[in-house]
Amino acid sequence: MVVLMPRLSQRQKLLGDLTSAHQELQLAQYQDLLRTAVSQLGSNDNTDTDSDLSDSSHSSSGSSAMSWDSMTSDWTVDSLVSLFTTSESSFIMPLTLNPSIMAFENFIITLKDEVEKSRYLTARKRAPRAPQLQLLEEWCLSDDLQKFRRKLQVDPDVFASLVNKIIDHPVFSNNSNNSQLPVPVQLAIFLNGVGHYGNSATIDDIAEWAGVSVGTVYNCYRRVMVALLHHHDDAIHFDPMELEDQEERDRAKKWVESHSCSEWRGGFLCVDGSPFNLFQKPGWHGEGFFDRKSRYSLSAQVSRLYIVT
Repeated sequence: MVVLMPRLSQRQKLLGDLTSAHQELQLAQYQDLLRTAVSQLGSNDNTDTDSDLSDSSHSSSGSSAMSWDSMTSDWTVDSLVSLFTTSESSFIMPLTLNPSIMAFENFIITLKDEVEKSRYLTARKRAPRAPQLQLLEEWCLSDDLQKFRRKLQVDPDVFASLVNKIIDHPVFSNNSNNSQLPVPVQLAIFLNGVGHYGNSATIDDIAEWAGVSVGTVYNCYRRVMVALLHHHDDAIHFDPMELEDQEERDRAKKWVESHSCSEWRGGFLCVDGSPFNLFQKPGWHGEGFFDRKSRYSLSAQVSRLYIVT
């Protein structure tokens, strides 16, 4: 059985390296402090005992030499610092009190704090964006409405009517310093997304088309859906008194009949769902179950179905 250790993130690696560097610096400071203390004590002993140098010359080198362990066994950092801060001692400044070393230690501490608090450790590159929203206005001015409908699935006058209905909804207002996109832009992003399926309806593709981030596309979807559902009965319906609505309904019924069968002619406004493949072609209206992937399937649909006779 192979046990895999969890991989360390870049942040954890940096924090580990900074902690190790800080510990090594503190160890070097402590060792240098001890060496400075030994040299300072040795110089003080030589100054105070000049008269005894002749006597000490007869002693053996082993008895005169003080081992490092015996001299430092009873020392602590506090006692050494108190020794160095006395006015009577003159010594070479150790690393512990060196301004450059102290600044370096403060730099390590500051850098460690920045790594812990920073949300992004490396500078993020902004993705190149080339929004195509301006083409919608050009298509309206040039009367090229077919391209407008292909992108948003509605006519320009319907789009303008929807904007007027939802523009005052409170979901499009906030107290943030970063203002939202204009309501027409958010509605265009929403209609482009819900009007397509497959690869052309992914959030990444919609973001590239609109020249915004993926998170902005998600926020536009959420806000516009909230506003449209608030005006559902006014914005999503067929008015039986309007001639254009009747003609559109008849066209939808003919399309359903031509792509399925006459019995299903009265159903429209269905929302496509997940297909379930059939093991063979159905014996009744079998061609109606043949999907775009060249398979016979049934679709589980979440739909608002209108049956019109």
